[in-house]
Amino acid sequence: MNALWSVCGAICVVAIAGSIISTLMPDGNLKKIMTLVLGAFMVCSIIVPVKSAVTGFSVSTENIPSESQITASADEIYTNALISQTEKSLEQTLSGFLKSENIKFNRIRFYLKQDVNLGIIVDRVCIYIDKKDNTHVFRMKEITEEHFQTTPFVIAEN
Repeated sequence: MNALWSVCGAICVVAIAGSIISTLMPDGNLKKIMTLVLGAFMVCSIIVPVKSAVTGFSVSTENIPSESQITASADEIYTNALISQTEKSLEQTLSGFLKSENIKFNRIRFYLKQDVNLGIIVDRVCIYIDKKDNTHVFRMKEITEEHFQTTPFVIAEN
């Protein structure tokens, strides 16, 4: 901002000085030459700060990600969102199966991952229960294996 003020100040000083000199000069060839010199000086006083600003301006492209990185990031974000939503859906489904059997539990957590063929597979299932409610552990495992083809980890909590 200071550079802008200094440029404006320099232009005003040159314009005022040029007007005063132009007024005091007698008519004739000398006045025409001085008008030409003052005009050139005015143009230079405008161009030099602009040139300094332009040469000082640089665009750094070091931190800009490449197209493949952006696409990979977008794909990863989509996959992670899909996995997260699928985990929630599976947790609700298993929760419904267990509740229909009147089996008490604290929470259910599905852990999904992407396999090499870009499919989503169940890595593990954890069912958290109270220590005192461990009478239905076998039935929990049966229901989970029947509907999700995986054996859950049943974890007793306080």
